[in-house]
Amino acid sequence: MTTPAVPRDSPTVDFARSFGFVTQDPDWVKKLLIGGVFVLLSMLIVGTFFVAGYWVRFLRRVAAGDPRPLPEWDDLGGIFSDGLKLVGTYFAYVLGMLALMAAMACVIGMIGFGIGGIPHGSDDARSAAAALGGLALVGVYGVIGLLGLALAIFLPAVFVRVALKDRFEEAFAFREAVRFIQANLGNYALSLVFYLVANFASQFGAILCCVGVFPAIFWSYLVLGYALGETARLNPGSV
Repeated sequence: MTTPAVPRDSPTVDFARSFGFVTQDPDWVKKLLIGGVFVLLSMLIVGTFFVAGYWVRFLRRVAAGDPRPLPEWDDLGGIFSDGLKLVGTYFAYVLGMLALMAAMACVIGMIGFGIGGIPHGSDDARSAAAALGGLALVGVYGVIGLLGLALAIFLPAVFVRVALKDRFEEAFAFREAVRFIQANLGNYALSLVFYLVANFASQFGAILCCVGVFPAIFWSYLVLGYALGETARLNPGSV
């Protein structure tokens, strides 16, 4: 498969529209409030499936060019079902990262065991081994930080493909996800920046949106979904 070409005059995702689209829906306050309830319920896990499912439906409508992309909350069963694939994708990646962390912890443990086995008279050797173990621990934390950053950058592309293709196996189509990022590098980067801005603003949700912090957090997820959906709509051949 060849890498999708980036159109020469590829349009840029509209910053203002990415943040203001929500108010174009006459029922936007109600929809955000319901979304905020499910964000709150995400603390009990169950709400996560509904938030993810709504995000999937929203993303699809944006990618299809729907002028009012906010779905109704009238099909909770279907929304929950749509969220299963996305939540499953997230946990698959997180579990993979945890497995790698566990493997690294085993290596650190073996180093520590080796330090404990050094004869008591070998003070210099024990000090050197302890220093080596400390460096290894710092290295592990560095690798974990880099992996976390890589996942934060990579996963949105995976979510887009899982949502638009409606297939869980797309979660492991690594090359296709990378190609999507490459084909939309500018808009993809903007989507992540828009989300960071929206997420920061959501902390002041009670003041900015007059709907509370949890609905504002839900809105920040939608900002990411809108920007990514627009990215897919502007370059459909990349998905």
